[in-house]
Amino acid sequence: MKKMLPGIGVFATSSNIKSIVSILQSCGFNVVALWGKTKDEADRLADDLHIPFTTNKVEEILLHKDVDLVLISCPPHLQSPIAVKALGIGKHVLCGTPSGPTQVEAVRMVHAAGYYPKLISRMIYGLRFLPTITRMKQYIDDGYIGDIIICEIKVHFGNYLRDRFDWTCDEMMGGGVLNTIGSNVIDIIMFLTSQKAVRVSGMLKTYTKQTEKIKGIREITSDDFCSFQMDLDKGACVTAIINSNMPGNFIHEITVVGTKARLMARGADLYGHKNDSMREELLHFDPINFKEEERYGISERNRVEIPTPYLKGIIRMMEAVKEAFEKEQERQYYRQDPITNAASFEDCLYVQTVIDAIRKSDKVKEWVKIKIIKEEPEPNGLLSVTSKRSTFPLQ
Repeated sequence: MKKMLPGIGVFATSSNIKSIVSILQSCGFNVVALWGKTKDEADRLADDLHIPFTTNKVEEILLHKDVDLVLISCPPHLQSPIAVKALGIGKHVLCGTPSGPTQVEAVRMVHAAGYYPKLISRMIYGLRFLPTITRMKQYIDDGYIGDIIICEIKVHFGNYLRDRFDWTCDEMMGGGVLNTIGSNVIDIIMFLTSQKAVRVSGMLKTYTKQTEKIKGIREITSDDFCSFQMDLDKGACVTAIINSNMPGNFIHEITVVGTKARLMARGADLYGHKNDSMREELLHFDPINFKEEERYGISERNRVEIPTPYLKGIIRMMEAVKEAFEKEQERQYYRQDPITNAASFEDCLYVQTVIDAIRKSDKVKEWVKIKIIKEEPEPNGLLSVTSKRSTFPLQ
C-alpha cells in the first residue's frame, strides 16, 4: 500500500501562518482546508496559499472528509475549544503558542489528549527542534557544563504591536510578550535542564498603551516588557528578560551556566566556555540560509513574521512530523520516535501555570509558588464546598 501523509486543516489567518503553511506544503503535506474569523478573510489567504476549501465555521473543518490533522494557530482563547473538539472526533492536533489565556484552557486540552492517547497532541514549540538547542541539550546531558546552577535568557526585538487592535493588544485574551515569547522560553528551559520551577517572581510593563492607529477608547493592556526569575526544583535558578521596545535586529540568547563550564545559544549558533579556558569555542554554527527558506516557500516579506531561531525550529519540527507519518502505511497512523522531543499538552499546562504565577507575582509583588491544577476549578467554589458538606441532595 502506498504511504500517505495526512490531509491538514488549518485554523488561522494571521500573517505568520503563510510561512507555516508553506513549510507544510514543501514537506509534502496536502493543506486541504482553512478556517478564518470571516469567510472573506479566509478566502483572501487561501488564494495566496492555494487551499481549496475555506470557511468560518469550526465544524466544517473538523468534519471535512480529507482532514486528518488540524493545525491551530489562532487567537489563544479559541485554541483550547478547537483542540478539544478535534481530538474528540479523532483528529490529530498541532497547537500553536500561546495555548490560551490561562491554565484552565490547558487543563481541558490535557484531559482531551488523555482520552485519545493514540492521536498526536503536540505544541508547536519550535525551539525544541532547533539544531543548536538539540546540540545544547546533548552537551548538558553529557556533562559538558557539570551541574546546572544558573540560566539566563535575553530576548530583544521591536515592532511587536500590530497595525490594528486585536488579541495581541489585550492581556485578558492572551496577548503580551510573556505569553507569546515567554511561553517558548519557559518551555525550552524545562527541555534543556529537565527541571521545573517551584516558585517564580515577575514584573510586567506596558509602555506603549496607544499608537497612531490604536487610540481613542482603545487602550493596549498587553505587556511589551517582562522580566522574571524562577527557582527550579533541583537547585538551579533562571533570570529572563523579554523586551519588545528595542529597535534593531532580533536578539535571542540562552545561557546555561554549570559548575564546569557554560553554554550559550546566540540566535541559531552555539558557543561553549570551560572554566579552565581563556576563550569560548564555537560548538555549532547554523547561519541564516535564505535559499533554504525559499525552498520551503518562505518569502522575504513573510520571513520577518517569525524570528530565525523559531523559523528554523518549526521547519525541523514539521519535517519530524512528516517522518512520523511517512513510516506508516495509512495516513491516520504515525510513529512516536521522530516527534519524541515535541512538547505535549502536559508540558503546555506546566508552561501556562508558570505564566499565570508570574502574572500573579507582578500583581502581589512577591514570590509565588507553582501549583499545577489537575481539574478545572468549580464555577462556584462556595456552593461546591457547601454542597460537599451537606447531607441533603441539591434539587
